[in-house]
Amino acid sequence: MKGGCRMNVKIKPNEIKGKMKSIPSKSLLHRAIILSGIAKDREIILEQVNTISEDIEATLTCIEKLGAKTKVEGDSIRITSLGNIKKSKVELHCKESGTTLRLLLPLVSTFSKEATVDCSEGLRKRPIRELIETLEESGLYFKEKGFPINISGNVTTDFFKISGDISSQYVSGLLLLSSLLDQRSSIYLTTKLESRAYVNITIKVLRDFGIIVNELEEGVFEIYGGRDKILPPKEYQIEGDWSNAAFFLVGGCLGDSIKMSGLNLESSQGDKKIVQILKKAGAILTCSDDFISSNRSHLNSFEVDFSETPDLFPILSVVAALSKGQSILKGGERLKLKESNRIESTFQMLKSLGADVKKRDDGLIIQGKEILDGGIVNSFNDHRIVMSATMASIKCKEPVSIVNAGAVKKSYPNFFDDFKKAGGIFDVIS
Repeated sequence: MKGGCRMNVKIKPNEIKGKMKSIPSKSLLHRAIILSGIAKDREIILEQVNTISEDIEATLTCIEKLGAKTKVEGDSIRITSLGNIKKSKVELHCKESGTTLRLLLPLVSTFSKEATVDCSEGLRKRPIRELIETLEESGLYFKEKGFPINISGNVTTDFFKISGDISSQYVSGLLLLSSLLDQRSSIYLTTKLESRAYVNITIKVLRDFGIIVNELEEGVFEIYGGRDKILPPKEYQIEGDWSNAAFFLVGGCLGDSIKMSGLNLESSQGDKKIVQILKKAGAILTCSDDFISSNRSHLNSFEVDFSETPDLFPILSVVAALSKGQSILKGGERLKLKESNRIESTFQMLKSLGADVKKRDDGLIIQGKEILDGGIVNSFNDHRIVMSATMASIKCKEPVSIVNAGAVKKSYPNFFDDFKKAGGIFDVIS
């Protein structure tokens, strides 16, 4: 569906029902693109890529700026890796993709004598200082601490130290950097690692591409790197995205039914926990190797800690608002550092729809209702708020209007097309 972030939609309450294929995991795809690009004299085809979001476009553009070649061919991406010539200067723009920024920043000086890295205004406000400080300690030079970031120099250490409770992407970026170093490297975390699953995804892709990674003890990683050791398979399958599938699985529980294929129950993705949480709340779900089916359900209240699954917070807040009893959503301190302050933006979304919700410092307390009122929702330019409000519309008395609904293009550009195919009814009103 055409329209930018300023696109507004008005959704008529209606049950959804249908079969659909999950879109590719954005987390896996970012990492596979980067490793395919930084390998030496290789060509790889990334398969099962039926959707390319704005965040993935940012990573593709940046890896091309470094010297790799990429070509979208149907549901695949063909990548020819970087050559051996180190560029004199590159300029990368990560748009709104925090993953692109934090995964590529540690790598750019390997392929360019000088690099300038920039991003959108919103992303500039999100954490990056701690990663820059660790990279400075490793031997890299930063002319400016703010944006645009100017970086040069060479890594002169095999030991990295960083906190694990601000952004797991810091750790993933250092793991990718270590894969390029012709030595055994170590990463030591000074705090407990949160959003552990995203680091697990990085380790999985590194191992799939030939790099040995060991966790010697909790928070201590050992990597045997070297660019010659990055050996991508000729073809690499990208599994389905649990984070984005969660919206439609919830939609099936609130509406009629949704049958979703392409999801791996053994995935490294932490958001596969959506199945466990929904079942605990009384949802009727059927799981097999071929599909996950969610069906109309009478849902009960629940309590969930979101420190490991922050991306599920907005959609599960909708579940809580439409469940019997009081639900507690906690452990979301880092949600304040997302595309929006997701505790505040989720609270505002629910209040706009007539939910009974109170804020706590790390989350929300929600007293469920059988049906919500409907109303006007400010997306705060946050893709997950848009998709959550859309699913909430299924059980509203009146239409739901969403301001800046085009924010979905960040992760799921075909979201409203898929919603329409499943029976969703809406009008674009701008």
